[in-house]
Amino acid sequence: MPFKIIKIRKVTADDAISALVATSAVSKQLADIMQFPPAQAAAGVLLLVFETIQKIQSNREDCNRLAQRCLSMLMDIRDHLSDHRGSAPASLLKAISKFEETLESIYSFMKQEAEQRWGTRLMRKNSIEFAIKQYHTALDDAVRSFQIASLVNIQLSLGDASRRSQPLDASGPSSRGTGMDSRQAERPVEAEVVQDYMTVTDIDEVCLSPAAAVSHPHSTGTINSVDTGCRVIGTTSDLDPSESPSTPSEAEDAFSITEHHGFNRYHQSQFSLKGKSRIKSGWWAGSIEGEIDGRKSLMIRYEGGRRDAMKRWIRDVKILQNLYHPNLPQMIGYSNDDTPTPFILLANVQTRLPQAMLLDAIKNASIAQCAQLLFQFYLDTLDAALYLQRQMSLSTSKLQDYIEHADFRVNAERTVVMGLPPPEIDNISSWRNYGVAHSIRNIYLTVLPNGGHFREPTNPDNATAPLERQRKVAHLAMLALTLLPGSDSLRDVKEGLEKLLLTADQEDEEAEMSPLSLRQIRKAAFVAELHQHVWHRNTVTPHMFSVGDVGYLPKGSDSWNDFVVCCNVLRDGLAKFITTDHVAGRQGAWVNRVYESQDISPFELPGGIRGWSVLVLPETECTLYINHEVATSNINLAWEFLLENGKSIGKQYGVEPEELILVTRVGVEQRFRIRDLRRVQYWPGSVNTAHPQMPGHAFLPRQQPHFSGHLGPTGYGNNFNGVGQRKLVHGQDLSPKLFYLFTSGDKGFQPYFSEKPMFTPVKKGEKPPEMDVNAFKCFAYLDSTYGFLDYAQLHSEDFEE
Repeated sequence: MPFKIIKIRKVTADDAISALVATSAVSKQLADIMQFPPAQAAAGVLLLVFETIQKIQSNREDCNRLAQRCLSMLMDIRDHLSDHRGSAPASLLKAISKFEETLESIYSFMKQEAEQRWGTRLMRKNSIEFAIKQYHTALDDAVRSFQIASLVNIQLSLGDASRRSQPLDASGPSSRGTGMDSRQAERPVEAEVVQDYMTVTDIDEVCLSPAAAVSHPHSTGTINSVDTGCRVIGTTSDLDPSESPSTPSEAEDAFSITEHHGFNRYHQSQFSLKGKSRIKSGWWAGSIEGEIDGRKSLMIRYEGGRRDAMKRWIRDVKILQNLYHPNLPQMIGYSNDDTPTPFILLANVQTRLPQAMLLDAIKNASIAQCAQLLFQFYLDTLDAALYLQRQMSLSTSKLQDYIEHADFRVNAERTVVMGLPPPEIDNISSWRNYGVAHSIRNIYLTVLPNGGHFREPTNPDNATAPLERQRKVAHLAMLALTLLPGSDSLRDVKEGLEKLLLTADQEDEEAEMSPLSLRQIRKAAFVAELHQHVWHRNTVTPHMFSVGDVGYLPKGSDSWNDFVVCCNVLRDGLAKFITTDHVAGRQGAWVNRVYESQDISPFELPGGIRGWSVLVLPETECTLYINHEVATSNINLAWEFLLENGKSIGKQYGVEPEELILVTRVGVEQRFRIRDLRRVQYWPGSVNTAHPQMPGHAFLPRQQPHFSGHLGPTGYGNNFNGVGQRKLVHGQDLSPKLFYLFTSGDKGFQPYFSEKPMFTPVKKGEKPPEMDVNAFKCFAYLDSTYGFLDYAQLHSEDFEE
């Protein structure tokens, strides 16, 4: 069964720290910082941090990223205050002191973890990663302390500037005797005052922030420009501190779209609602049909918390702005900045689930039409996947993430539209042992009833669906398993499906859908040698059937004991199938309350007989499962024979061709029980009493190595869980017992156990030799025998002209 492993994305380390320290770039930068007195102590601590990181093996990249943030902050401090070493404000010096405390805490943490053993760090992996995140948060707090100090100094500076400007405003001649507006007259005077003030205290010094929270294009500016910067910093309080934008433009772009690429923007009041949403989950949830600018459209609203809704809205809008494909959502516009609840508008209206359309087709259409619809769904999804991968530069694994987590709808033109996956998919990495074609096939197999898995055409125990409906769905599922590609390259898959579904008219430039029959679809599968799936019956009378049997069940009977054999195509020379024999064995036993099994291998003997070595230890109780089967090597030929000859054989024996059954595989499973009678004895008082509720040796906790080919109790005289020493009574026979089992798939063969590895033929009517129970202290016998078979059986639609 295909497996999938998903794990949260993590950046791999590439030993960047070793190269960085080797080139002494960090040491040089820290030496420059130490020339600046306010940051000397912090630079010294940070140098110790970098030295400690060299001793760390795991989480080295995360620690390096943390230290590099600290170094960047110190470099910013040095660059801003390099020309004002003696005039740094007291509030900024206090912020630097707080930053030093954070550095010391980081150094103590890294030093402590570097001294721990590898096993200890492994056990504390989650707590270490959490601590690193906490230190990142602490650095953000330090950044905000610098920002607060900057804002306080700005406000104080502006207050002093406004007081200084009052005499000038009162006596300035420019505001009198002119027709100029008083506000216009005030502006140049105000600018002059600020410029005069900045000759005393540089605005870059006042607005010190290692994160560059406020940027100014010039060293001098107006009070209005400074005011604007302060307001932008204030608006970032809605954001998560760890994601605070570093510039005013980043703060504005955090929840806005600057490039619209020609898409219209609307207010919610411009959309005319035409009904309520019937979709309750997935990407399409809450979508509402209506009209915008006189044309029908579909509105998808992004409700919930403002921050989360805006993030989801911006992500989807930016993706859909770059997509234009008939099998992907077609966006025609989205909400403007005045809309309280963001939304997008799609041209895809009147959609329904693929399940609903397919079930409707099963009720009203033929199997061939249902199969063509399913193939078209697959092809539409494949087209969308190839376009999405090319347009968004997705890896194959990420494309599979998108496909497997997307929600699919079918529009009025019966075209599949693949919705976008949830945002969480962008933050995971996944690994699979199957490709994109398999992912798409799984989507449409799960659309079918019972997930597309049917052992037989009908199930008499299912009273909820008529037998004819069961046959129809089962054959459709088999065609899906047969013809929906699950491997190969995507280009080959696409070309193969197009050849099956589309025929080119010589007079037309475009290919049109042809109404294929079920018989044509089967033949296409035969040509491609894809029809390898068969029906399976897991309980029949052993040795009752042979490969090549053609027959039927009488009307009104569902018992395979009533099976009527018409002929055998191999014995009668009607067909030539190559058959192969297969033998398999398995040994199972209860170990520590868990049933475990392992494969066992036979050795071959003349006449199709197989020998099995059996190794038994004291107190062993196990079961051997031995399978002998014969099957046709090419199932495709069996289906083709039944399709071509079903009518003639059915006419010859007076049955409908869809009732004929062709046996393609028969097998027998024999189950042997083995029980060792020996019981391990211990001296009284030495048995582990830590588990009084589990008396007896077989249920005491243990985990010992197994002998090859053996399952069951294996350890004696061991110290269990460190509680008490189990002392064995001397003189017991605890040696392994080795004997042999001989089996065959022939009907008249009697399996038996023997002490010798050589098979002794048994004459007809005689009993096989029995193993001496007293010598081996062990019971070994045939417990039960089961038969099973595979078969081919067509549908009545296969024989329609």
